Amino acid sequence: MKSIILLIFITTGVSLQAQYKVNSIGLRGGGLAGVSYKFLDDDHSAFELILGSQKDGARLTGLLEKYKPVATDRIQGLFVYTGFGAHSGYTRYKYHEEKMVDGIRYYSNYKKTSPIIGVDFIIGMEYHFESIPFHFSVDYKPHIDLFGEHFFRPDLWDFGFTIKYAFNS
Repeated sequence: MKSIILLIFITTGVSLQAQYKVNSIGLRGGGLAGVSYKFLDDDHSAFELILGSQKDGARLTGLLEKYKPVATDRIQGLFVYTGFGAHSGYTRYKYHEEKMVDGIRYYSNYKKTSPIIGVDFIIGMEYHFESIPFHFSVDYKPHIDLFGEHFFRPDLWDFGFTIKYAFNS
């Protein structure tokens, strides 16, 4: 918990020192579906928070991203980005238990809740419309749960798309 508070302090301090070019909020669909909030500054660095649900649980993901414009004469506002970050939250999963009492076998199935902590990576493309304040992005965000239902569980199938409203642009 102290590390999460420290991360919030660091990102808040960084956000107060820089003049951010674009702030955007939107909806993300895909493996981790939820609400996305992104701070994008003048040197094409970004900090993104995603609060969403995944696999009968919830998680908060923070990502540091680096943007690179795709330089073409025909398409303006197209960016490629990469980044990394961390997540925490909880997951619920089915738990099966079997007991023997006096030679009789008893079965029980119930849902168990477990906290999760892990690391994330992201690569994607984002398009900034010129005439309207919307951004559209598609991304690939694999992550590894370091603690949770399993001790070490990689998830390599988190593809997503996000539609964001941009203000301060």
